[in-house]
Amino acid sequence: MDIGNRFSGDSPREWSYRFSWVHLTRPMTLTGTICPVLAGTALAAENGSVRPDMFVAVLIAALLVQMATNLFNDYFDVLHGQDRDKWATPEDPKHGAGPAHRAIPTVAGLMLSVAVVLGAYLAWSSHGWVAVVGTAGILCGYAYSAGPRPLSSLGLGELIAALFLGTAVTVIAYAVQGAPPDGRVFAASLPFSFLIASMILSNNIRDIEKDRAFRRTLAIRLGRAGAARLLSAILLLAYLSLAVLIGFRLLPWTAGLAWLAFPLALRLRHAYRVGAERREEMGGMKWAAWHHWAYGLLYAAGIWLSL
Repeated sequence: MDIGNRFSGDSPREWSYRFSWVHLTRPMTLTGTICPVLAGTALAAENGSVRPDMFVAVLIAALLVQMATNLFNDYFDVLHGQDRDKWATPEDPKHGAGPAHRAIPTVAGLMLSVAVVLGAYLAWSSHGWVAVVGTAGILCGYAYSAGPRPLSSLGLGELIAALFLGTAVTVIAYAVQGAPPDGRVFAASLPFSFLIASMILSNNIRDIEKDRAFRRTLAIRLGRAGAARLLSAILLLAYLSLAVLIGFRLLPWTAGLAWLAFPLALRLRHAYRVGAERREEMGGMKWAAWHHWAYGLLYAAGIWLSL
């Protein structure tokens, strides 16, 4: 497909964004890091004062790992023969307007290098296991798309995201503030695990036909109908788990502000209903991102408000 023809109606600003490094980092998905860090830090603040340097370090490190993972995902998709229409060709008059595909490993590698330095600082200042978990997160982020059998092709994308962009980030943000992790912070991370899993699953449902020749995602393995039912279950668990956490007084009642995001969950699920038009499915990922932002920020704000 000719990129110039595909985006011939784009304004210069739209073209610049589509083929920019900012776009490749997928900023709308970065809620998967920002909100768990905010919530984990808020939980730690209940035990005493918060160190701003540790908060900033863990936030930047986690963001860099997630952005590098997104870059590697685009890079290896092209190597595997997918999404090549995203990249300009010499025949395209706008060739060179965006980032070069061959530069992605260097840029992503620099991001991970900075994340490693910050992770070492966090581990040295708090707990040694932070470095172990951080290293595992980097390796899984790379393996998500790399190699002949990437994790995404094994149907593990949702699980890996839930573990590292749900539980791990929340617990690390809590622990680097000086408080040893306990059962409460692990339980409080569950809503984020469900949220990020819903985002990954939404993306995979949308891309079932596109992915079929390249990988075997969980959505492909379950089929569209089965994947849509799983999405419903995950979204429901995000809200039920919150109700249980508040009911058992593991979280303050103000964390229930996250229930205000429920209409967005319904809108997200509606995009993948039986008989949904393709344009609605294509917009589903947008609703998944907005849902994560709304739920995550309201959830974190609710904890901060209780201090």
